[in-house]
Amino acid sequence: MGILRKLWRGELPLYVAFWFFGVILGIIIILCVNEFTFEAKDVPTSFRLGWLLLALLYTGFMCIALWRSADKYKGHPIWSISVRFYSAILFMTFISFVVTTIQIIINT
Repeated sequence: MGILRKLWRGELPLYVAFWFFGVILGIIIILCVNEFTFEAKDVPTSFRLGWLLLALLYTGFMCIALWRSADKYKGHPIWSISVRFYSAILFMTFISFVVTTIQIIINT
C-alpha cells in the first residue's frame, strides 16, 4: 500500500505516475472493461457495472494523483501543464464513456 499512498499524495516522480500508472495500467483496465462489458455476452449486468465502477474509481484516483504529481514536479513547466491537461481530458472523456455504457447496458 505504500506505493499507492505515495501515488495518491503525488510523491512519485511524474514520469512514473504518468507512464506506468496512468498509461500502462490505464490501458490494461480499459482492455478489461472492454472485454467484460462489451465483448462478453453472458456476463451478468452487475459484473459489467462492477468493472465500470472499478475503472471509474481508478480513473478518478489517477486524475487526482497525476494532478498532485504535476504540482510537485520541478522540471520544465510544459510537462506538468501537459499532465494536468491530460488528466482533465481523461476524466471528462471517461465520464462520457461511463454514461454511454450504462445506457447501453440498461437498454439490452
